[in-house]
Amino acid sequence: MPCAHKSGCKKHSSSALSLALPYDTMVPLLVLCLLSPLLVASVDPPLKCIQGYNATQAPTDCKNASDVCVTIKNENALTGVTFSTTFYTCARNDSCANAFTVTIGDNAYLRYTSACCTTDGCNANLKWGVPPASSTKNGLFCSTGCFTETQEPCKGGKVSCTDAENTCISATGTYSPKEGAKFILKGCGTRNVCEFKGKNVLINGTSYSVNEATCENAKSSSTNHILGKSSFLLLLPSISSILFMKFLS
Repeated sequence: MPCAHKSGCKKHSSSALSLALPYDTMVPLLVLCLLSPLLVASVDPPLKCIQGYNATQAPTDCKNASDVCVTIKNENALTGVTFSTTFYTCARNDSCANAFTVTIGDNAYLRYTSACCTTDGCNANLKWGVPPASSTKNGLFCSTGCFTETQEPCKGGKVSCTDAENTCISATGTYSPKEGAKFILKGCGTRNVCEFKGKNVLINGTSYSVNEATCENAKSSSTNHILGKSSFLLLLPSISSILFMKFLS
């Protein structure tokens, strides 16, 4: 449209764009622009851990907000055949550094330990052993000892507790990678097995999700508890050393 007054007309350049924002809006935007490179740079890279059964493989990135590298050792003789494995993985700090044992019958047991560390690839160098298998009975017993990976009832007879086991355990849940597979475990165990309710336990590369776990004091087969207490003292340094590593990690 033509300008009515020549003195009031100004020629605007088509190559310039003017964006008018309130002052209180422009300042925060400017600050955000200046800080954005710093915010990006402050994000820590994911922890890298050895994962799998081979400690010599290269560490790989952890997922699911894992903040520790873990090495898990277990000796599993629950089914009559003994398997000893070492497994490397990532985890959260609140779910590592554990040691426990379960006995379901003569020469039928599970020994488990795990330890953690917090630097890339560090779980390749964690060295310790599982609680030693023992037939030393501590004078306590549970009415049922059994293990099944089917939906059938878990049946078994009286089982004698060994070493530091002073609790009758009854645990149920599912396991993977087989979808919908269920397990039942009953027998003597160390008291801390009860703490795995609602958690996953990795045994021989299989993840067992403990949905329910009930615990009762084991019964005494005699009035003499000296053997049971002394056996606990023998195992206590092994358990304590594993737990102490959690505070160092």
